[in-house]
Amino acid sequence: MTSAPHVPVLKAETLGFLEPGPGRRIVDWTFGFGGHSLAMLETGAEVLGLDLDAVAFAACNELAAAHSGLHCQNISFRHIDRALSAATWDQVDGVLLDLGVSSFQLDDAAKGFSYRMDGPLDLRFDQTRGRTAADLLRELSEEEIADLIWRWGEERGSRRIARAIVQARATAPVTTTTELKELVRGTLPRSVKYQPVLSRVFQALRIAVNDELAALSEVLAKLPQVLRPNGVLVVISYHSLEDRLVKQFIDREKRDCLCPPELPACVCGHQRTLKPLTRKAVVAGPEEEATNKRSRSARLRAARRL
Repeated sequence: MTSAPHVPVLKAETLGFLEPGPGRRIVDWTFGFGGHSLAMLETGAEVLGLDLDAVAFAACNELAAAHSGLHCQNISFRHIDRALSAATWDQVDGVLLDLGVSSFQLDDAAKGFSYRMDGPLDLRFDQTRGRTAADLLRELSEEEIADLIWRWGEERGSRRIARAIVQARATAPVTTTTELKELVRGTLPRSVKYQPVLSRVFQALRIAVNDELAALSEVLAKLPQVLRPNGVLVVISYHSLEDRLVKQFIDREKRDCLCPPELPACVCGHQRTLKPLTRKAVVAGPEEEATNKRSRSARLRAARRL
């Protein structure tokens, strides 16, 4: 699987909300290397692990050889209905979404997720289909690139960076992580720390390449049909765009009416489906932050199906 052990983020909090145990079926929609799943399997729960990444899928199958309660599928979580049908499961007792990029993906230069290593500018979770980040930077207009970096990376210098990319590709397209890193660094004044800017640019490209937020929106919309009554949703996000989307979804689904307040009576017919279990996002404590850097940006939200 990996040369180093995988450390799941907010494990105790996740298990506390999901309450895995014998007879309970839980979907780990972003399996990764199975840190959360393994902890749930050890309680006697049955777990369906989904992941688009071929390496993560192989790791899931390796773990499944020792745990009969683990079932693996190489599929996007946006197709949860298809995954449940293939597993001959109906509704489930819990759903875990641990979003973002895992450590093993960041450490794989061939995937291009990190600007710290030289590699192809790919950024796809599933490297067998779809356009790469290099394809986007070669094909999109300057305005489209700037909009992408601003919308998904919230980077204020998006227009300046897009202009530099388009000027550079007139000579040669940007195809590697190092080429993009040096290009972005060249747009910044010396007084500006370039690492945060690079993180936002790479985040924006990764979200665009994998259609991440649209996939998250799709899967959240399917939750009321997927979770059994009293079933629990746990989402761990790592940047504000994901967390905001999850928060807005839970806030909407905890309400019986979505009509504007000026209307004298409800006309939407919406009925609440979720009860929030977290008043605000749960974050890692100082001890976990000190031992697991990835936990520092983690935000956990949970809700129970009514």
